Amino acid sequence: MSVNIHLSMYIEKLSTPAEADAVEAAVQQVLKDHGIESWMYVGAFHNPPWVKVASEHGPIIIRGFAEWSETFERDITGAIRDIAPGADIDLEWGFPDER
Repeated sequence: MSVNIHLSMYIEKLSTPAEADAVEAAVQQVLKDHGIESWMYVGAFHNPPWVKVASEHGPIIIRGFAEWSETFERDITGAIRDIAPGADIDLEWGFPDER
């Protein structure tokens, strides 16, 4: 069964603009690995350093969401923590069909 989801993620408490750029690149790679990069916006900001990730143009359609989301959250969190162990990661799922 497939589900429509929205993903938003804010990665804060990054130490430098270079760290924000590295986190942005790592996040983009995880999105690509999971096949959802074309549906996502990723932007690094430098003052203060932080990264925004969001499904921009409508929901993402995912089959097997429960299992996939656990794997995705593990992968994205691990990639961020490898670069920025002290980052504050706020990841939220939205379910537009439940409105």
